[in-house]
Amino acid sequence: MMTGAIIWLLVTMNYNVHPFHISVCEIDHNAEDKTLQVTHHIFLDDLEEALNEKYNTRMDIINPKDRNERDRMIKAYVISNFILDVDGKQKGLNYLGHEIEEDAMYCYISVPGIKKIKNIKVTNTILMEKFDDQINLVHVQYEGEIKSMKLVKSRISDILSFIK
Repeated sequence: MMTGAIIWLLVTMNYNVHPFHISVCEIDHNAEDKTLQVTHHIFLDDLEEALNEKYNTRMDIINPKDRNERDRMIKAYVISNFILDVDGKQKGLNYLGHEIEEDAMYCYISVPGIKKIKNIKVTNTILMEKFDDQINLVHVQYEGEIKSMKLVKSRISDILSFIK
């Protein structure tokens, strides 16, 4: 999604300075597969700090001693801090995996069985326990329309309507 990519580019241009804490979540509806495809973009240093604090460890996220343990922690962390409700029903999340690109972790989730969306409620608390100024931007694409929300510690959830 172009909006998310532009925001991510602007944010990562000043990575070394990193004066604020932000993540971007893109949710795309795939009508053919009847799925939601979710991508989280999270700064590596922020995620590493959050994982180390939550799991009481000192892990190097890029070069971990145990990749399987790192992967398990990332999956558990993302899934426990992200909830999707579609039309009033909480949906199960299928964590597909993650990859590192430069200074970011991209985490991928699939949500099956989504034919139509009237309303979508997103709860995203990723990194909020670690950083009081954390901002989680969420962009939802459905039937060619893109709607966005800004989630912060005082507002961890929001609802977008796609009723026509």
